[in-house]
Amino acid sequence: MRLVFVLTLQTLVWSAETTKTPITITDLLKIRRVTEVRISPDGTFAVFTVQSIHEELAEKDKSERNYSYRTHIWQIDLNDSAAKPRQLTFGDRRDSGLSISPDGERLAFVREDQKKIPQVWVMPLNRPGEAAPVTQLEHGATNPVWHPRANRILVASTVPFRKITGKPHYDMERPNRDWFDYDRQDHAQLKQSKIEARPDGDRRALRNWLEQNAARGNPTVIHRLAFQDEQSLLKEPTATHFFLIDLASGNKATAITSDFYRRANPCFSPDGARIVYESTPPGTTHPDRERRSSIWIMNEDGSQMRPLLDQEGESFTQPKFYPQGDALLVEAQQMDEPAYRQSRLLRYDLNSKKLEWISQGWSSSIGQSLVAENGSILFTSNWRGSIPLNRVQNGKRESLVEGPVGVGAFDQARGRIVFSQVQPSNPNELWLRDRNGELRLLTALNTDWLANKLLSRPVERWIERPGGLQVQSWEMNPVNAQPGKKYPWVLEMHGGPSAMWGPGEFTMWFEFQLLCAWGYGVTYSNPRGSSGYGYEFQKANYRDWGPGPASDVLAALDASIRENPLVDAGRLFLTGGSYAGYLTAWIVAHDHRFRAAAAQRGVYDLRTFYGEGNAFRLVKYHFGGYPYEPEIQRILEEQSPFTHVARIRTPLLILHGSEDLRTGVSQSEMLYRALKQQGKAVEYVRYPGAGHELTRSGSPLQRMDHMLRIIEFFERYANNDAPAPTSPQ
Repeated sequence: MRLVFVLTLQTLVWSAETTKTPITITDLLKIRRVTEVRISPDGTFAVFTVQSIHEELAEKDKSERNYSYRTHIWQIDLNDSAAKPRQLTFGDRRDSGLSISPDGERLAFVREDQKKIPQVWVMPLNRPGEAAPVTQLEHGATNPVWHPRANRILVASTVPFRKITGKPHYDMERPNRDWFDYDRQDHAQLKQSKIEARPDGDRRALRNWLEQNAARGNPTVIHRLAFQDEQSLLKEPTATHFFLIDLASGNKATAITSDFYRRANPCFSPDGARIVYESTPPGTTHPDRERRSSIWIMNEDGSQMRPLLDQEGESFTQPKFYPQGDALLVEAQQMDEPAYRQSRLLRYDLNSKKLEWISQGWSSSIGQSLVAENGSILFTSNWRGSIPLNRVQNGKRESLVEGPVGVGAFDQARGRIVFSQVQPSNPNELWLRDRNGELRLLTALNTDWLANKLLSRPVERWIERPGGLQVQSWEMNPVNAQPGKKYPWVLEMHGGPSAMWGPGEFTMWFEFQLLCAWGYGVTYSNPRGSSGYGYEFQKANYRDWGPGPASDVLAALDASIRENPLVDAGRLFLTGGSYAGYLTAWIVAHDHRFRAAAAQRGVYDLRTFYGEGNAFRLVKYHFGGYPYEPEIQRILEEQSPFTHVARIRTPLLILHGSEDLRTGVSQSEMLYRALKQQGKAVEYVRYPGAGHELTRSGSPLQRMDHMLRIIEFFERYANNDAPAPTSPQ
C-alpha cells in the first residue's frame, strides 16, 4: 500500500505540472511592474505606481492592435494583513514622481496636461476627492518635494536658456561669438517681431535671420561636445529652476532660482529652513566637460545659495538630511576612472565638515539609498547576480532581503519597509518587511496569470578563469525537457559593458522564459567588466572589450556543455544587445561553432562610435584615449569587430532602432553591408521610431516582434537538417 501511495502522489504532482502551459509572446502584455513606492510618515499605508501594457484598436484599421504603457497609482493598508491594494488613478495615464505630504493627508505626483507637458498634481488620501493640478508652469514641473509644514511643494522645471535673463557662467564654446550677440526674442514672438532680420542685411540683421531659423529648428546649430539625446539632437541648452508652490495661496508659484545651472534631487532640512541639492560644480567649465557633481545648499527662499560639498576628483550626488538635520547622507564616486570606481555612501557632518564613509567594506556601487528615522541607512546594490536590500546601523551592515532576488523601488517608515522584488518565479511583486522582520506579499500583479505557466528555473555555476578570475553564470533548461534528449542552446550576453545579470534582474526575465518555452536552453553570465563584483573585476575589461569577456562567456557555455546532458553542442546560438551586440559580432568573427547569431543595437567600429553615439565617453573611459591619437587608434581598430568582419561566417541577424543615438546606427549598416557584399548569410532589421531602449521600454509591439524575429531566425538553423557549424578556431 505504501508503494501505491507514493506512485499516486508522484502521478498527481506530474499531472498538475502537465496542465500548465509554456510562456507565449502575448504574455508580455500581462506583465505588471511596480515602478515607485512611498510609505506614509506614520507607516500605516503605502502608495505605489504600477506600469502595465494596454491593448487598443488602431484608429484607421480596426483589425490592427496598438499597445501602450500606462502607469497608475495604487494604495494599500499596511495595518491590515488581509488588505488588498486599491487603485487610485485610471485611464490613459503615466503617473509618476510620488510624494506623500508630511501629515499623510495628500499625495503629490506628476502627470501630463492636455498639451503633453508634465505638471504636478495633488490628490487627497484616505478621504474622497479628485486629483487636481497645482502647477501650470510654461515648461512643466516635475520632482515634487513637500515642505515639512505641508503647506508648500518644491518642484523643478527645465527652462531653455532663451528664457533666462543674464549670461551663462561658463563659456558656451561658440567660436568667436558672444552670448546673445543678436537681437534676442522668444520663438513665440518671432512672427510679430519688428527685429531687423534679413539674409541680405548687415552682420546684425544676418545673425538675427540665422538665429530665427535656428529657433524654428531649421537648422539645428551645434557648438557643444555632447550634442545628442537618446533619439534626437539636443537643441537649446536648458537649466533647472526650482519653484515653491504655495497651496494656501491659490497654488502661487515662486521661482527661487534663476541662473543657468542644472539641479537635481532637492531635499528640505527637517525644519524646512534649508534646501540641499546636487548640481554642477561652481566655475567656468562647460558642463559637457565637467562630469562630476557637487552638493549645494540654500535657504528655503533661494537666498544664500552656495556649494556645500565640492572636491576635485569626487562626484557627490543624492543628498538627504539625517533626522536631526545636523548631517547629510551623500553618494560619492571618484572620477579618475568613472567607468570602474564604485559609488559609496558617506555621512557629511554639517557642523564639523567631516566626512565619514559608511559603506566601507561593501565593494559594489550603491543603488537606491535613504535615511530611516533612527538614523540607520538602507540601500540596494548589485551583488553577484542579485540586488539585496542592506541596512547599516551603528557602523554594522546587515542584509534585510537577500538571495537570488532583485529589490527594486523601496521606502521605509516607522520600522516598516515596502519594496518591489523580482524572483525567478515572478517578474515583479510588492512586499512588506514588517517591524518584526517578517516578510509579507502585498500584491498579486503577476501571480494569477503565472499560476498556470511552466517556468524554467536558473541554476547557478561559478567558473574559475586563468589568473584566478571567478565568473558567475546561470543556465536554464527548456521547459518540458526530457532526460536523454538534447536541445538547442542560446548563449545570452549582457550589455553595458558594466551591467549585471542574475535571477533578480527584471529586463531579461521574460525573454529567457520565452526562449525556454520555445525549446531552447539558455546560458548567461557576468563576464569581466560586469558590475556587482567590485572594482578589480569591473576594471578587468580595460582596453579589452573583445578577447577577455568573450573567453568568459564562452567558458560559461563550455561549462554548460560539460555539465548539462541536455545541451546539444551541435546546435548553439548566440545573442546580445548594446555592448553585447558588439560581443556577438566579435565572437562570431573568432569562433565558428554557432549555427546562427543575433546582434542587437550594437557597436561594431569603436572609432565611428566615438562620433555617432551619445555614449562616446566610453571610448576614453575604457580605452584611455581618443581615436585621433595614434596608439589609441591602433587599439580601437584591433578591438573593433568590423576590423575582423571578413572572418565572420556564422549566419547573422542584425537588429537596430532607427533613432538609436546611444550607439548610433551607421555601424550596424556597415556590418550588414560588408557581410552582404561578401555573400554571407545576413539579415538586417530596423525599427522605425525606436531608440536604444527598444527591448526594455520600447513599443510593446516592436518588443514582441524583436523577440520573435530572433527566435524565427534561430529556428531556421535549429533543426538537425540545418547546416552544421565548423569547429572553433
